Amino acid sequence: MLWGCALPVAAQLQPKVLSITVSNVGPQTVGESLVRANIRVKEGDIFNRNSVDDDVRNLYATGFFLNVQVREQRSADGIALLYIVQPRLKITEILFSGNKKFSNAKLLKKITTKVGEPLDERKLFSDAQEIKKLYEKSGYPKTKVEFPITPDERAGRATVTFEITESPKVKIVDVVFDGSHAYSQKKLRKVLKTRRHWWLSFLTQSGVLKEDQLDDDKDKLAEFYRDAGYIDFELKEVQQIQQGPRKVLLRFVISEGRQYKVGAVGFKGVTLFPTNDVAAKLQMGVGQIFTPKGLHKDLEMIQDLYGAKGYIDARINARKNANTETGTMDLVYEVEENDKAYIEKIEIKGNTKTKDRVIRRELSVAPGEVFDMVRVKRSTERLKGLNFFEEQYGVEAQPEPTDVPNRRNLVVTVREKNTGNIQLGAGFTSIDSLIGFVEVTQGNFDLFNPPSFQGGCQKARLRMQLGTQRKDFVLTFIEPWFLDRKLEFNTELYHHELNFLSPNDTYSEQSTGMRLGLVKALGTELLRGGLSYTLESVDIQLNSHLHGPITVLTNNPFPSPVSLPANVSDEIAREAGTRLVSKVGTSLIYDTTDSYLLPTKGQRTELRSEVAGGPFGGDVAFYKIELKHARYIRGLYHGHLLELGGRTGVGESYDGTVDVPIFDRFFLGGLDSLRGYRYRDIGPRDRFREPLGGDTVWYGSAEYSVPIVERVRFAVFYDIGMVYRSAYHWNFGEYADNWGMGIRLLLP
Repeated sequence: MLWGCALPVAAQLQPKVLSITVSNVGPQTVGESLVRANIRVKEGDIFNRNSVDDDVRNLYATGFFLNVQVREQRSADGIALLYIVQPRLKITEILFSGNKKFSNAKLLKKITTKVGEPLDERKLFSDAQEIKKLYEKSGYPKTKVEFPITPDERAGRATVTFEITESPKVKIVDVVFDGSHAYSQKKLRKVLKTRRHWWLSFLTQSGVLKEDQLDDDKDKLAEFYRDAGYIDFELKEVQQIQQGPRKVLLRFVISEGRQYKVGAVGFKGVTLFPTNDVAAKLQMGVGQIFTPKGLHKDLEMIQDLYGAKGYIDARINARKNANTETGTMDLVYEVEENDKAYIEKIEIKGNTKTKDRVIRRELSVAPGEVFDMVRVKRSTERLKGLNFFEEQYGVEAQPEPTDVPNRRNLVVTVREKNTGNIQLGAGFTSIDSLIGFVEVTQGNFDLFNPPSFQGGCQKARLRMQLGTQRKDFVLTFIEPWFLDRKLEFNTELYHHELNFLSPNDTYSEQSTGMRLGLVKALGTELLRGGLSYTLESVDIQLNSHLHGPITVLTNNPFPSPVSLPANVSDEIAREAGTRLVSKVGTSLIYDTTDSYLLPTKGQRTELRSEVAGGPFGGDVAFYKIELKHARYIRGLYHGHLLELGGRTGVGESYDGTVDVPIFDRFFLGGLDSLRGYRYRDIGPRDRFREPLGGDTVWYGSAEYSVPIVERVRFAVFYDIGMVYRSAYHWNFGEYADNWGMGIRLLLP
């Protein structure tokens, strides 16, 4: 009881805060309300020195104050606190001087200091370094940047001027390597991004000295040698030998050392697998070149052997013993196997938009199963492939301990990114003429989740395209897990108005319709089969001045009939009008390419067919079959690419339809097929030289391209092909071909 009564007595001995006053040193550029908003100590509180110290730290953390002090005035009733603050000068103007290479607007985007902020010299120093880096990356290595400050103490403000002393560009006349014996000078130069100046340097932005690039090249050169087994490689120095005021020769002085090969290979602690089986799976066997990358892959392979069996706690280490006399590296793989683990439960974290079921259905493991780390890795790769999550650390899957022995939770943590996109653009082509477009896409759409409509892994796209020669309105929807199965359902609603199809301006085409489709992987993701149904109304409109044979009355000088011959062929005239097309299509695609934008290896083969009319109704009856093939082969040097492609197709009418409609025939000529010819210039024509298209087509292409700069390639090509009016009429002695060269711009 006595101890319980002592508490209020002790509390009375602690002084209270009677008042809090704020005082400014110099101009009051910061309001008192901001100071008090960052002070947690309040009048009437029990005084606590730690709380006051926290307030001082909070005020400094705002960045508005150069100096903060707290004075205490004690009395019998308590303590009065006086906060004395000295605000930083406020930046009212940011100037640049000496900058000729970059505009003020460009430099302002590179710095973090802004007008209206408090003056922070550390921030200004970082900004000066960023400006310096910008110049160095552009080939001005000796540029100096200073930031003198012009203060106005009375007004509490300051002007900052970034004074830039631009250095001239230094051209690299040559890059040489002293001490290189294993590789030629030419081979080593290709390892580096720092290159000799040449006549296309103005386009490639190479051939000038860039210090940051040179630092990266030092690491690249060392990595190149060590990946070739030269573990003792040493880059002693890089000499910059002046060849004039604005020219330099770079000399890399290196010591290659000797190339190491794998000597003896042993295992310690391996009981679950025959050591001979493990040794057979090693990439670096006895006598092969030893590299750090190869060792890492072999360690990873052994880890996966254990991980696939649930031994996720297995510890694998490689003990290395180098023999400099024989040039061999003896390896002993030491394994601590530990116990087998099972999955208790799977937790999903970080998904604020994407639904749990969307993530779980991509996982190759389930609770109760062996904790197979190989399948867990495969699951994370599938999740990354959804493109819903950040590039770095967007998907992480880690085991987490539980209270149950040999049981672990699998925790999948994701970091979502923006999956919606709005694009606006305009352009000009020789076919479409002037054109503009707007496109809205959502890669993680959910039709049944209003109002955000996100998180269901569906795809939605709305595209509107308007030009002088065309109008397009397309709405696309894709459900990759139709009926909760790995079955893609896609649909498209569209309206097209095309005025460029006739080179002679004879007719225009309008089409409005819908397409429904199903796509499924057939045993492997490389082979996909599809089924589709299309219902569309297609209207071919002849231009108003065209007509068949007609008779008109003239008044010259008396009314009399005059016959005018047709100025449009019968073949085109009978295509005029509106037709309802109802057709079913099938597709089979085998694709082993490594990239959608620019494949560098693999092949893509497509077999497509469609049947219109007959049992499917509509106004026309025809069928089409088309086969396409493309193969991508790496060229003679790094980045070079050989593309070989070809296609052939046939179409034929049936069930009383006179001919395949002109809007479903084959055409060649133009940028997308036979280059060097005008649009639809190859194949049958009528007596007015209007392209009619055909029912049989074949086409081949070969192209060799080399990189110039990122996303820009120089290409040499050869195209050959022909269109024939009749179905199943291939005549390889009759063809059109062309070759040429050009620049390819790769846009996503």
